[in-house]
Amino acid sequence: MTNSPAAPLRLSSRHADDTLLVELRGDLDHRHADLFVETVGRALTGHRRPRTVRLDCAGLTTVDPSGLSALLMVRRRTDEAGAVLHLDGRPPQLERLLEQTGTLAHFTAHPGSRTPRTAPGEDPTRTHSASPDPSA
Repeated sequence: MTNSPAAPLRLSSRHADDTLLVELRGDLDHRHADLFVETVGRALTGHRRPRTVRLDCAGLTTVDPSGLSALLMVRRRTDEAGAVLHLDGRPPQLERLLEQTGTLAHFTAHPGSRTPRTAPGEDPTRTHSASPDPSA
């Protein structure tokens, strides 16, 4: 089995109103994780502090454990800054990694919580129960 050559991570970012848009292309791995966290961290503490951070992940080819850790660190930093984080265009391999590691809810929850966001049209006050409460 041959390993494909590593693709360097290319980051591009821009501000649009109160939103920071970051496009990720290549490998988010141990070689590039710190650069990614530093780039987003600087934007969160700069003079144009965003209220929303949108990460375009469609161009990611690989995310290793260091890359996952970097994504979680960015989530923590956006929470601390009071910004909402969105992972847009998650490729199937990233989606699988988030599901397998139990971290998907960290990226689909409201800032500061670990409660998953409701789907469009879903009643957020509706509770789901696996079995009826016998004491009711």
